[in-house]
Amino acid sequence: MKMIAASLISSALLLGVSLTPFADAQAPQTAQLLEGKDRPILLARMTVTATPLPASTN
Repeated sequence: MKMIAASLISSALLLGVSLTPFADAQAPQTAQLLEGKDRPILLARMTVTATPLPASTN
């Protein structure tokens, strides 16, 4: 019984330690919205990642 209790306590502590960084994270800010002529314009930053294309041997 002591072994089960110790296992549950250690699992709870590990879960708490692993979730701590997520508690400090800030929520992303909402993007600004401007009124456009026909439709609203959403001002936001976008992160794009790209991989190089293989070199062609033609």
